[in-house]
Amino acid sequence: MSGTTGTKLLIIDDDVHLSESLAEVLEMEGYECVQAPTAKDGIAAALKHNPKVVIMDIQLPDSSGFQILQTLRKHSREVILIMMTGRFLSAEEKTQGFQLGADEYITKPFDLQELSIRIQQLLSRGRAG
Repeated sequence: MSGTTGTKLLIIDDDVHLSESLAEVLEMEGYECVQAPTAKDGIAAALKHNPKVVIMDIQLPDSSGFQILQTLRKHSREVILIMMTGRFLSAEEKTQGFQLGADEYITKPFDLQELSIRIQQLLSRGRAG
């Protein structure tokens, strides 16, 4: 298998429009995308599908991305966890996320191409290590 083909990716975001757009672009690049609108659904989907990459919003209706982060990181040390935020994060918040196991932060609105490149870099770093 070359590159990203078949790599499972989970998107946890209550913004269905953004989630759909993300999945559409990433599927064109060969990722297999699963979407979840809530933290509860996201954690269930992660345990069921075992994605290599999880992109999640920090602010979800039923939980914070930080809580999902903790849960998923306990479940897997290999999964790549990317946090999305629609607001400016303080240094403390970012530090908290990294301490809990976040691999990357992206601020909305973001360039989908840039996100795709970041995912590829994180995946290749994971393979090299």
